[in-house]
Amino acid sequence: MSSIARPGKSLMLLSLALMLWCIGLTFPVPQAQASSYSYEAAPKGTVGVTKPNLTFYFDTDLAIAPSSYTMTLNGQNVPVRYNHDKGTFTYTPDKDLSPGNYTVQMSITYPGYQPIEQSWSFTIAKDATSRFEAPTPEEQTGLAAINDYRVLYGLPKLQMNERLLAMAKAHAKYLDTNKIAQSDKSRESLHEQNPSKTGFFGQSPLERAAYYGYSAKLGEDAAYHEGSIAETVDVLFDAPYHRSPFLNPDAKEVGIAKVGNYTIIEFGFGTSDSSPIVVSPADGDRFVPTSFDGNETPDPLRMHTSGSYPVGYPIMAQYFGENVDKIKLVSAELTDNAKQKVDLFVNTPENDDKLTNAVILLPRKPLQADQTYLVKLSLQVTKKDGTTTTESKEWNFTTEPLPQLGKTKLHRNAADYVRQAVTVVPIQRKASFGLDDSSYSVDGVSFPMQRTPVIVDGSSYLYIRDLAAALGANVEWDEQQRAAVYTKGTLKVTLHTTKNAYEVNGDLRQTETPARLVGDNTMVPVRLLAEVLGAKVEYAEATRMVTITY
Repeated sequence: MSSIARPGKSLMLLSLALMLWCIGLTFPVPQAQASSYSYEAAPKGTVGVTKPNLTFYFDTDLAIAPSSYTMTLNGQNVPVRYNHDKGTFTYTPDKDLSPGNYTVQMSITYPGYQPIEQSWSFTIAKDATSRFEAPTPEEQTGLAAINDYRVLYGLPKLQMNERLLAMAKAHAKYLDTNKIAQSDKSRESLHEQNPSKTGFFGQSPLERAAYYGYSAKLGEDAAYHEGSIAETVDVLFDAPYHRSPFLNPDAKEVGIAKVGNYTIIEFGFGTSDSSPIVVSPADGDRFVPTSFDGNETPDPLRMHTSGSYPVGYPIMAQYFGENVDKIKLVSAELTDNAKQKVDLFVNTPENDDKLTNAVILLPRKPLQADQTYLVKLSLQVTKKDGTTTTESKEWNFTTEPLPQLGKTKLHRNAADYVRQAVTVVPIQRKASFGLDDSSYSVDGVSFPMQRTPVIVDGSSYLYIRDLAAALGANVEWDEQQRAAVYTKGTLKVTLHTTKNAYEVNGDLRQTETPARLVGDNTMVPVRLLAEVLGAKVEYAEATRMVTITY
């Protein structure tokens, strides 16, 4: 395990861990027939809550329902509930259990078969809690940020689970108390606890879930990051291995907590036989980030020795559900606006031991801002029944002109974002500059200006770098020509400051209002913008507002 630091912020992400395992057995029948079953029981070991969920997971190839079933707790019958679809027998005490040892006995009978008898034990800790804390406003904000992504991908929202919340908060507190893995040299995992350290309540996520009486399928994301809990959610989502649980259609509930710089997200899953493919970025999303800094463990580039960060924003395709056995990538292609292929690093289950039914495409270099990209994938899918099919998937997305623009809009109102920013065709963007303001806006989101506009000889001028940032372009200074070079896609504009001219892709053109230097800053006249950029430029005298639609 390793971590990667960035200036001013340090970040560590660790991958998903799953809960639930079974033991395959057979049981005899009087008719000399045989059937198989598997089971698991929870909780086991020490439990930190006084009302744990007692659960017996049972899977069998018998198509019939059991004729009878009973559960006893320390020899007393309890009202156990059976869920045929989930294959679970569950009971949650309606009164607090006292500290001490408990034994559960489960008996299941099918017509014509001998009863199945299984038992297990657990201990209620002396300091077990009888009441769970309500989520804080910050934790609710974290849940809302997660659900914004669920809305974007058309998935059901997750609910806050009190047991997962308590587990997440206690584990984050353990990590912060013991200052776990705060350097690149540390080999400590954010997912593991050490019995000798303060706050220990379970070595693995499975043990910690059992401690809080949670017995469903589980996944855990962990991060060490200085930002807010919502910002950390964004960072986790951008990291490909950690994005997976966000996009799982079977996710039902979550617990999220932040203590110090440690954020823990516990995902609770159901199960299903359906095997949908989920792709990311979302088809038609018009505000996708351009790059990924690689602050993730495991490192997605660990098998690509020629790779270095930053790379382009990770592209993913993953199958969910219980009936997919494996997938194989047949082909993958990413093309830009000019239909040119983008060089990719490709991670598949064949070269990446952390992937099962997923592929990750990493553009070798950051993507261009405000550009539309087309993804084409062909995948061979093998089902659990042995059948094999080949599935092709094609979708497009557009990168944002400014970093964090998309996430800001998504978290303002996810439903509005889907209606307005997830479209079949690229959208028009709008940038607004107030000549008397210290900030400009792009698609309704404000950003600080580096230089305020100026008026020279009756003409209004904007700072070239503010303009380029708003339009998703790049600017470099050519000292020899004393000109600012503006590039966006295939457009290259050279704005001379020593003569009444500018160049568009090498074509020299004359103008009465050229760019000029004001101090050391290249300023561009508003009236030149429409000619140079091919954009619609409007100026409202009453508000002294320049609006550029592109």
